[in-house]
Amino acid sequence: MATKKTTTQRRPGPDGLGASGAADGRAIIAFHHVDLEYDDQMALSDVTFSVANGEFVCLTGPSGAGKSSILRLVAMDAFPTKGQVIVRGMPATRMNRGRVPELRREIGFVFQDFRLLEDRSVEENVAFAQLVVGVPHLQILQNVMRVLTQVGLYDKRHRLPRQLSGGEQQRVAIARAMVNSPKILLADEPTGNLDPVTAQEIIDLLFRVNDSGTCVLFSTHDHEIVKTFGQRVLVVDGGKLLSDERRRVPIDRSASLVDHMYRAPAEAAGAVQRPARKEPVHA
Repeated sequence: MATKKTTTQRRPGPDGLGASGAADGRAIIAFHHVDLEYDDQMALSDVTFSVANGEFVCLTGPSGAGKSSILRLVAMDAFPTKGQVIVRGMPATRMNRGRVPELRREIGFVFQDFRLLEDRSVEENVAFAQLVVGVPHLQILQNVMRVLTQVGLYDKRHRLPRQLSGGEQQRVAIARAMVNSPKILLADEPTGNLDPVTAQEIIDLLFRVNDSGTCVLFSTHDHEIVKTFGQRVLVVDGGKLLSDERRRVPIDRSASLVDHMYRAPAEAAGAVQRPARKEPVHA
């Protein structure tokens, strides 16, 4: 009597890679035992994690922990010394360098220091991201109007960066990052130079970007932001991934960083009311 042959289907591991090493289709970013070395110094060691399409992930740790190195690997601005990084199904170790610009068109970047062109207006800064990829002029105008309206700055489109507040400059940077409708947004300490009220506005905006379907990888060393808004948190220190935790219940996105600001005793007693939060501008 012939025996029935059974097969066992192996599920992808937590690194987003299947048993054969192929990328898990659900992961938009996957790190598999990644080392990264700069000039004989180890920046990352044996880092493994994956991020699903549409996730909002906080990447935290002290300065020099390796957060920016992880973001550089995602953008393929750096390549692993060992292991594998897969972004949008493209493995870094087998990546044709000529295809890197193609991948980066699907990635938006936001930095702590804004990196705006100081001699160009708000709309010119945002339009620049479209000019470099050859978008037609009429389409650029439409896209710039759309994203500047989404971040609440269309009425300031003719101003120069120096005529804006820090929070407004960061919103311009987010608009520039989003104008090409990327699948991934990498935000490297985007609230690092901002006060809690303004940081709150930026976080609210990043949540709205995420709600539109964009995967957000948000790097911060601010413990208050992580504690208040970290639905999923990757903790990095000394180049190692120390933990990867997801909250069992959804975070309260209506929570406010302002609640945790320092106040003098009179304010804490209620003599001064907490500033009202601005209603977000809906996309």
